[in-house]
Parts: sequence; structure tokens; C-alpha cells
Amino acid sequence: MNILFAVSSPRILVHLMGMVRAAKDRGHEVVIFFNEESVKLLTQYPMLTELDVEMLACQTTCTYLGIEEKDLIPGARMTSMAEMVMLIEEKERTLFLG
Repeated sequence: MNILFAVSSPRILVHLMGMVRAAKDRGHEVVIFFNEESVKLLTQYPMLTELDVEMLACQTTCTYLGIEEKDLIPGARMTSMAEMVMLIEEKERTLFLG
């Protein structure tokens, strides 16, 4: 199964990591889209790279917060809400966490 996690709050980091690890342990492919305040996680927590999943940051939010692509942890990239909408259509499940 392909799963998209859409994250808006940085307060759920521990829960997010647990759910992503559990999904991967069961063989699911995972993508995480960070928006709103959660994009700050991609600048402050390099341990997220241990999840070995695609990590996307909302470009509009990053611009608003003054975050540049070079500020993101390795493996993360900025993208648009348009890509998130496409991912929602592609993935079998989308979980909004926030």
C-alpha cells in the first residue's frame, strides 16, 4: 500500500516517526508532506532522514517562514500544494496529522 502522511504540527513528531516506521515495517511505501509549522521539523531534526522516505516541504509555507531549500535536511525538498493534491490522488491512503 502507498501512504501519504500530511503533517501540519511539529508537536506530533514522535507519533509521526512511530507510524512511519510501523508502515514501512509492513512493507508500505510512505511519503510525508510537511506544511504549516511542521516544515520547521525539516530544518531542525536530521534524525528524520533515518526514516528513509520521501519528505516534501510546502514551498509557500517555507517562503513565509524564511526557509530556503538549502536549510532543509538532506533528502527533503520543497514542492507545491499542487503536488500534494496529485499525491492524494495517487496514494491508496492519506493521513492528515496535525
